[in-house]
Amino acid sequence: MKKSIFVPIIAILCTAAALFGLTMGLKRVAETNAQAEHLKMMRTILPGSTEFTVEPYNGDDANIRSVHKAENGFVIETVTAGYAGNITMLIGVSSDGTVTGLVVREMSETIGLGANALNDHEFLAQFLNTSGGLAIGTNEDAFSGATGSSDTEVSTYVDAISGATVTSKAIVRCVNSAVAYVTGADTGSGATSWGG
Repeated sequence: MKKSIFVPIIAILCTAAALFGLTMGLKRVAETNAQAEHLKMMRTILPGSTEFTVEPYNGDDANIRSVHKAENGFVIETVTAGYAGNITMLIGVSSDGTVTGLVVREMSETIGLGANALNDHEFLAQFLNTSGGLAIGTNEDAFSGATGSSDTEVSTYVDAISGATVTSKAIVRCVNSAVAYVTGADTGSGATSWGG
């Protein structure tokens, strides 16, 4: 009788050990895959880049989470508050301070409104080839290409996602922060002018 009780217990312990080992192995594979995807995404939003080095960020801009330097620019990871939670983005900025690409990585914005920033290509395309100084303008300003007056820091207006002005403004803040880091406008960062 005693022998028959130990057999299931040993089988359960062996199965638990095997499952634990498998879980740990799969966790390492998942981490490796996530790192590879992150690198591929950074290479996509900063074309021509191959290797990235993480640079410490000591500036005052709370929107900047991390800085990745490449041979032809930077990929800046930003996080800022949107309407329903934080919005995390990766923004590629060339060494001359021009936005080369951007992607929204995480958000919890309202479905059908702010969440459209994940795949609204027309909205996101407005940021390409800009150099900071962006603001949400009226529909007339954005569609006409109007620029801000000389007494403000706004140089270009972009059109908001319909019904998601708070989300749109959050994305504008992220892009402006990334460009400011590279161009040296983020004076607290210790970056020299134009990302040198």
